[in-house]
Amino acid sequence: MSIPFAQFLVALLYVYLGIGVIVMAWMQLGGLRRIDTTAARGTIGFRILITPGLVLLWPLMLKRAIRGAGSPPTERGPHRDAATGGHG
Repeated sequence: MSIPFAQFLVALLYVYLGIGVIVMAWMQLGGLRRIDTTAARGTIGFRILITPGLVLLWPLMLKRAIRGAGSPPTERGPHRDAATGGHG
């Protein structure tokens, strides 16, 4: 790997993380309300715990915030099927 290419990759990583920090700040200051009203009322400890995820997964979180909260996601899995008698 050439040095200019490595420098380009590091610069790209900095841009990605920089955007992540901006999105994280927006989410912490009010954007969480658009995704989950319960999370928006979370404690400071909860907010500290979700901060790395908000920074690293900012494209997914931003997409979800733009879409809005809507209805909560439907849980799917074998335990859910057993609880409903095999009917989804």
